[in-house]
Amino acid sequence: MRQYLVTGGAGFIGSHIVRALLEQGASVRVFDNFSSGKRENLKGLENLKNGGRLEVREGDVRDVFKVAEAVRGVEVIFHEAAFVSVPESMEKPQDCFDVNITGTSVLFEAARKAGVRRAVIASSAAVYGDSDALPLNEDTPLRPMSPYAVSKRVDEMYAALYTQSFG
Repeated sequence: MRQYLVTGGAGFIGSHIVRALLEQGASVRVFDNFSSGKRENLKGLENLKNGGRLEVREGDVRDVFKVAEAVRGVEVIFHEAAFVSVPESMEKPQDCFDVNITGTSVLFEAARKAGVRRAVIASSAAVYGDSDALPLNEDTPLRPMSPYAVSKRVDEMYAALYTQSFG
């Protein structure tokens, strides 16, 4: 059975990913600090049939040791953990940097060392800024206008770098 890790798995998007994976019979490990994600989002998921298994671990993506433990034995990571508030990122830009950029770097390095085969990261439309070009697509010019948007762009760049450098 394939083992998945969903960071931020107690958040809105993360918990939906967890549900979809469990419904397919996957074994899923959630790693969340529960600062914005809610345990209620995971209620009932452990009872889903189809042979899936849910494991919940509490921790911070900046914690090198806890992240290393969380990625052990994992084949695929869905990285949803993030400092998600644009207004709060303007008030606390260093906190946003620490969680989104340092946390992603810690996760990618732990995944590389553990031999994780694949990682999927969540970015944000915020990387495009206020664009008059609608609909947005991957060719729309990037204009991040907040610490949050910059952090998500840096995460994209880290993902590309790790893919190119380490496979």
